[in-house]
Formats: sequence, C-alpha cells, structure tokens
Amino acid sequence: MRPLRKLSCLCDWGTSMRARCVLLLFVLLAFGSGMTPASAKLLALIVGNNTYQEVPPLQTAVNDAQAMREALQRAGFAVTLVENGTKRQISRAMATMEGAISPGDTVLFHYSGHGVEIDGQNWLLPVDIPTAKEGEAGLIKDESFNAADIIDRFRARGARQVVAILDACRNNPFAQGGTRALPATRGLARMEADGGVFIMFSAGTKQEALDRLSAADPEKTSVFVRSFLPLLGRQDLTLIDMAKETQEKVRALARSAGREQVPAYYDGIVGRVTLTGELPSARAGTPPPAITPDPPSAGNGQSENLFWQSIQNSSDPAMFQAYLDQVGAGTFTGTYKVLAQIKLAALQPKAAQQPATKPIPSPPPAAGQATASPPPVPGNAPLDAAVTACDQAAADTRDPDKPAAVTGVRLSADSASAAIAACSKAIAVPGAPRRVYYQLSAAYGQNGQDALALAQLQKAASLGHGLSLYELAGRYLAGRGVPKDAIKALSLYYKAIDGNYGPAVSRIAWMYANGLGASRDYRKAVAIYELGVKNKEPTAYSGLGLLYLKGQGVAKDVGKACDLFRQGASAGDADAAGNLNAKCPPG
Repeated sequence: MRPLRKLSCLCDWGTSMRARCVLLLFVLLAFGSGMTPASAKLLALIVGNNTYQEVPPLQTAVNDAQAMREALQRAGFAVTLVENGTKRQISRAMATMEGAISPGDTVLFHYSGHGVEIDGQNWLLPVDIPTAKEGEAGLIKDESFNAADIIDRFRARGARQVVAILDACRNNPFAQGGTRALPATRGLARMEADGGVFIMFSAGTKQEALDRLSAADPEKTSVFVRSFLPLLGRQDLTLIDMAKETQEKVRALARSAGREQVPAYYDGIVGRVTLTGELPSARAGTPPPAITPDPPSAGNGQSENLFWQSIQNSSDPAMFQAYLDQVGAGTFTGTYKVLAQIKLAALQPKAAQQPATKPIPSPPPAAGQATASPPPVPGNAPLDAAVTACDQAAADTRDPDKPAAVTGVRLSADSASAAIAACSKAIAVPGAPRRVYYQLSAAYGQNGQDALALAQLQKAASLGHGLSLYELAGRYLAGRGVPKDAIKALSLYYKAIDGNYGPAVSRIAWMYANGLGASRDYRKAVAIYELGVKNKEPTAYSGLGLLYLKGQGVAKDVGKACDLFRQGASAGDADAAGNLNAKCPPG
C-alpha cells in the first residue's frame, strides 16, 4: 500500500493537482483490483410486520415491505419477502438468505415493524413476541432479533456490502396501561457501521417514526418509505445521496404534521457506493501495476467508466474539467464528454471564478458506443435482411443510430402492422442493434398497443438507446403508462445525452427553468442552453431565446432573443421559427 500512500500525499497540492490526482488514483485502483465478479448477485431480505399478537399492531409495515419488494426487483435484486413473520418464519428466511450469499454479493435487509432498544442494542420484534414487563428484558432478547447480529451473519458469508434499512423507530410497544412496562426507549440506538456496511434508520436517535401524517392521510406507506422509494431507481445517486435526499423529504413531511423526524444513517463503506455496486478497492498488500492507457481506438473504457462513476455526482467543477482535459489529451475516448460539459455548465454559477471550459474537438465514437450489442455479422444474409427490413419499415428520422443510407419513415396506423412483423423478426436475431427495439416500440404505439410499446421502449432504453431514453423520460414527465416522476425523467434525459441524442440537452435546461425534477434555477438553464447552442443543437436556440426575452437568468435582451430565434429557425427548429414570427419584428 506504500505507493498509494505516497500518491495520496501528492493530492494535497491544490485544486487542479487534486483533480488530476483523483483521476490517477481511480485509474490505478481500477487496474489494481479488478471489477466486481460478473457472478456477484443482488439479494434482498424484506420483513414487514403489522399483525402483532400481544403488542399493539401497526398500519403500514406490510405495505412498506411490498412496495420495497417491487422497487428492489425493478433494480435487479432477488427478493425474499416475509409478511407478518413469526420468530421461526423470520429465522428460516434468514437461514435461506445466508445459504444464497456468495463472496462478493450485495445484500440488502429491510425491516419494517416494531423494534426496541434494550441495553444499548436494537431488537427487531416478530409478530409472536410476548408481552413483557419490568425485569423481563431477557425474554424479549430471546424471542427477537438483534439487528447487529443479522448484519454480522450476512457479512460472515462474504457479502461485499450489506445495506440495512430499519424502519422500526416507533414507541415502546410494551408500554401498556396497568403494568410496569419493560423499560425500552422510544426509537433505536446508534449503530456502528463497520467496513462494507451501510445502515439507515427511518428516524434519528430517540425520535419516533411516523406511519401516517394524520388519520386522514391517504398514503398506504410510512412517511419514511414513501420518501425513500422514488430514489431507489436512480442510478446517479450514491447511498449517501439517497440518505440525504430522504432526510430532507421526511423532515419536510413530518414538520407539515407538527412533528420532528429526520432519518439517520451510518456509513462504513469506503468509496462512492450506489445501491447496487461500488468502485473497487485495491487488494490489500498488492501494489497497483504501472498503467499504459489504451488508445481511444481500442474501445476499452474501463478506466474512463470508473473515473466517471467516481465524479458523476460531484459538485466540484474541477472534477469535470479534469475529465474533459483527459479527453482532450486522448487518454479517454470522450464517451461522457457532452454530459461532462452539461454538468460543468450546471455548476458554473457556483464556480464563477473558474476559467471557462475550452472547446474540445469531438473524438471518434468509442467502439461499441453506437450499439449496445454486437453488430450484424457481415455476409449473414438472413440477419442483414431482417434488420434492414425493420429499418426500412420503421426507422425514425431523428435517430442517430440509424444507418446513414436509411432516410427514415413516418409510421401510420396503416403501416404499423407491417412494421411490427418486420421488427419482430429483427429483434429475434442474435446481436440485433438496439434501435430495432425502439422501432418495434414505435410500431406498437401506432397500432394502439401501448403496453407492448412501453415494454420494447424500456428494453431499448436499457441498452442505452438515446432516442428511447428521451421518449421514456417524456412518459415519466406526463405519467403516460408509468408513474409520474419528474426526478426520474430528468435522470433519463441525462442518460439520453450518453446515448448521443442531442435534443435531451434542451429538455434538461427546460426542466431547470421550470423547476421540474430539480429546484428552479434559471442560471443553470441558461448555461445548459448555451452549451446546446455551442454544439449547434437546433432545439436549444428557442429555449435560450425565451430566457433572454423574459430576462430570466440573464439580462433582458429582446434583440439577442430574436437573433437566437433566427438562428434556430435557420437550423430547422419549428419552435424557434414560431417564436420568431410571433415575438420579433420582421426583417
């Protein structure tokens, strides 16, 4: 580990050097340890207890558990659910989970139900927990589960990381009238999170978690779970990011009911960790080998991907500038170049003293970037014919993935059936390009089969198809076929940039301008629109022009606005042409 210690000392030399050192550290760590094994699994054990036999029942714990199961399954976890579990049922589920864990797996444990602190430790109660009075603490310990022991059991099986979410911070269930209650306290005690462990409580130490805001509360889940759930699908958030956003949401909801509840978390994981993975650490005692970066044409983006994962949630513009510098130097292929420029532009108001980003010539696309799966095999006539037939029947004129020789078509109800037939054959071909899933989705949509259209759109989006990500974001904004979720939409628009779909830049700026998915910030909107204009994205001119017209985020300048409308109209943008005709004098 000596070389790493020496390198960390270099990183105290100032902001620019620190950014370069962060880059070098992550490149070295990436090649020094290897990635998470491909066989590593995502496992979750969820317990929700409402119907207690001898202590007061709860209202939302089972609903919480069911909602968590659905969200975690969507995130890729294999979930074991226990509803209203007795001591034996929970014990059996834990034993089954232990048997399923292999070294390197990620394990999540979520418990919603009664829990108590006794002698500084936290005990989770099955539904058959007996009543207890003063002097019977040993009985409760014998008949319940020590939260720390559960975590230790999973770690002992070699889990790479264990995430424990404990929604059990309620009143002492043994405090019943007419008896001298067992002296358990309200809420749960602090817990130490050792290496590889992240623990989150639904409330802070000695605070009580709310099931509902009032008797008239229509929500079926607890205040904590309803705040936490929307964040589970966001791949751009680390565990700490999720905890911080949940704290803000829960506190605001609780205060609206005149209560105080702020979830607590305890982090024992080194590095930036998402719910499903983390950047690898160097093997203990193994110095990292010397690195010779692959040339951009090699298409091996492991170090670039790792570095991007390490900075993507940063609020330090120097991190994104460091990435762009390496693109300019040829170290990285530029897979995330446009997204880095957007992030840098969004942070510009906080970094007014930073030098402006210099334009970087666009490198050729990285190998494999255009398609998420192998390209059609040359000379394979059936494969070429199937994909070509789908392109001819349903290729979208807006799609950067379509072959240059294909003009694209406008699907109609009359042509949809033929397109469905052609593209159904195309997606059955091994190595079919991701665009054919989008084309099949569009054909289903024209044929009035929205559920099938959504399924194929989600498939194409999962493969990183930019236009699909853009269209799926629009569905989340409108709540069309999916839950209405502006935060999710904003995340998908960012991913659409990775998929090389330029108009997503304008949608991101528009969302900041309208306070959708993020706090309203006109200055960020201006900066992102300007980046779109700089990259000659036709849809950006009109949005930026409207901000100049209204004086939002910039000084009001009607002349500048009209000039932007003219440029956008010349680039073929209908909105810019409409604004030019409606808001600007002729000539």
